[in-house]
Amino acid sequence: QFWNRVFHTSLPLRSAFTIYNEKHRLTKRKHIQISFNEIRHILNLAQVMAMCKISPGKFSDLLASTRDLDRESLMREGNADSDPDEDDDASFGPFGAFIEKNDSHSHPGQLNGPKLISFDGDQTLYSDGANFDDNPRLARYMELLLRHGVAVAVVTAAGYEYNVEKYEYRLSGLLNYFSKQKLSAEECERFYLFGGECNYLLQLKADFHLHPVKEKGPGGWITATKYLPEAPANWDESKITAVLDVVEKKANAVVEELRLRGRVIRKRRSVGLVPKPGAEMTRESLDEAVLSYQEELNAMNDGAGPGLPYCAFNGGTDTWVDVGNKRVGVQVLQSYLGIQPAETLHIGDQFLNTGNDFAARAVSPCIWIISPSETTYILKSILRLAGVNFQLPAEARNIEGGDSNSDGSKGETANTMHRSNSIDFKEMQRRTEAAKKMDVYTGELVSQT
Repeated sequence: QFWNRVFHTSLPLRSAFTIYNEKHRLTKRKHIQISFNEIRHILNLAQVMAMCKISPGKFSDLLASTRDLDRESLMREGNADSDPDEDDDASFGPFGAFIEKNDSHSHPGQLNGPKLISFDGDQTLYSDGANFDDNPRLARYMELLLRHGVAVAVVTAAGYEYNVEKYEYRLSGLLNYFSKQKLSAEECERFYLFGGECNYLLQLKADFHLHPVKEKGPGGWITATKYLPEAPANWDESKITAVLDVVEKKANAVVEELRLRGRVIRKRRSVGLVPKPGAEMTRESLDEAVLSYQEELNAMNDGAGPGLPYCAFNGGTDTWVDVGNKRVGVQVLQSYLGIQPAETLHIGDQFLNTGNDFAARAVSPCIWIISPSETTYILKSILRLAGVNFQLPAEARNIEGGDSNSDGSKGETANTMHRSNSIDFKEMQRRTEAAKKMDVYTGELVSQT
């Protein structure tokens, strides 16, 4: 399909390769060819540079700063007292030296970069099946985006209709962080969550709680986006029911045929195949299920398809078919907020043809990450290249957490072990879980035993 091959911005691929090669010396290798992950990092870097409008005149400064950072990283090696925020632990390195040479530092509301950044949830903002709890670095960078006029949206397959407390449970650490940092009402209202891919739109308000966005009537998001051919306003309920019926039947057949230790869940606009408690299903079995769903859906209406946008995807531990997809979700946000595709960036981990970020490529530039730590350094690089000076005073750096290893994982040193965090995310999570625990598949809140 043509929409799978759209470029929304030009990409400075040669410049990105030169920077990456300067650091990792790809062209000096004699036995190992460039890997898929290295190509992914180079494309990510090129997209970040494009979004932050790195001109050819500034490229030489950026390359020089990369060389300087390589020398500085050698000097910092083994130094437990180095500033964790300055560690050269990103895949393509931080750009602090370049930003210091940039005369036009950004101020709140003036970010030189994307105007809308949408995020997948699982494995992008938090580990698969987990919640956003103790990642203050990532929370800090998302806070800075909001303060600098960027609309931030979590576009997730998690669909709990408008049961707000269930989404808030998944994002409890992030929302509590925003509250502690005292975001203004205007800054809070730049934060959105789209549940069920594109079905349930919520917005953060000044009370630091998510609230459903009005759907219909003047100012309603469904009414305002009705002109989009695939928007939810144009879906027929009978077609929705037909899609869910087909998928539910096929999912039950797959469980029987492959003898999977799974259970089928049907929601208002989705059907899931999830593992039974304590069980797992192999990636191969999950991919087989997804491709089986797609085959059945594409055969509907004598091969014309279901007549609705949908997303059948492998979530890593489960499979889901949602009515709607992230192409629709991101496009609705762009229309509702008045933001162009070239001003949008979608960050996610599921860009294979059995993943649910795949469809977002049609309407937005994308960044392909594989973990929350990579998301953290993508945002760090966007802020630095955009000219945001986010160096924290010494007393506030406690929120940044411990030093990171070269792979982005957290490590402990004598220095970090004695830091007292101003926000104790682990204690906050302990207190939350002491009272309740949520089944992330069904959204059911159950008492701890």
